[in-house]
Amino acid sequence: MVLNNMKKIVNNIEYDLTTEEIAQREIDSIQAEQDRIAFENKQEAHKKAKASALAKLKALGLTEEEVKSIL
Repeated sequence: MVLNNMKKIVNNIEYDLTTEEIAQREIDSIQAEQDRIAFENKQEAHKKAKASALAKLKALGLTEEEVKSIL
């Protein structure tokens, strides 16, 4: 991944990033993307689990209103 912003501003003075700072930004960017994907996967798993639970409750004979009251 190429980052376009390779400068930092400290006390209104612009500095070029060091190679270590550039490498850290790339690591942070990759980690942020992995965290975003993990969060989305967790949300999707939660939605699937909820839908499965609702289907099981309905299969047990609960009405739609009874299922909603549980939630």
